[in-house]
Amino acid sequence: MSIKRRITRIVQANRYAAAEAKEDPRAQARTAQQAQRALLDQARRGAADVAAHHHRVGLAANEAADYVNRIEAAAAAAVRRGDDDAARAAIRESMTARRRLETLTSQLHEAEQQARRLHDDVRRLEQRVQQNAMEYDAMLARRAAAQAAIGVHDALASSSREAAAIDAARRNAELEVRRFEAQAQAREELSWTDPSSPRLQQAFEELEAEAAAQQELEELKRRNARGYPPAQR
Repeated sequence: MSIKRRITRIVQANRYAAAEAKEDPRAQARTAQQAQRALLDQARRGAADVAAHHHRVGLAANEAADYVNRIEAAAAAAVRRGDDDAARAAIRESMTARRRLETLTSQLHEAEQQARRLHDDVRRLEQRVQQNAMEYDAMLARRAAAQAAIGVHDALASSSREAAAIDAARRNAELEVRRFEAQAQAREELSWTDPSSPRLQQAFEELEAEAAAQQELEELKRRNARGYPPAQR
């Protein structure tokens, strides 16, 4: 199974597990991100292993090519010497070396293609992880903004309720003050109609005192007009 298919299965398994758990969406997003990062690390290690294998196969292919060149040179030298036995042995050895070189060359080509595919897969996975991280941060920012908006609306609603309560209390206080003022005015009016009220008695006493003072003043004026001295008290 290829690394790409394994990554797909792991991501799907994580999604199914998150759906069954019914966790907080933020926890699900964090879990998915952690899984993606783990898969990215795994893919990077796999790509590094394939690159190392490609390097080893390349070294072996170079060594095989050098060996083929040496064997073919030895066969040519044996032919020039007229040593047919040595030439045939060198040719047989060179045939075996060329088959090994062909095998290594094929392996090298396959490892190169696999390394290229893995490199592209890792790059796409890195971009996906980065995109998901950006979307997660954006989601958190939107969530925070929404919570702040809810808080502001709640504060405004609470302020409106408090303002309404304050206004109602003010109206009640105003009504109570007016009631007290009306009661005071009514009592003041009643105090003038009650003969036994202290206020009315005080008023009568003040009137009597004023009448007595006026009468004494009139008597004093008459005495002065007749030339009598003021009455001795």
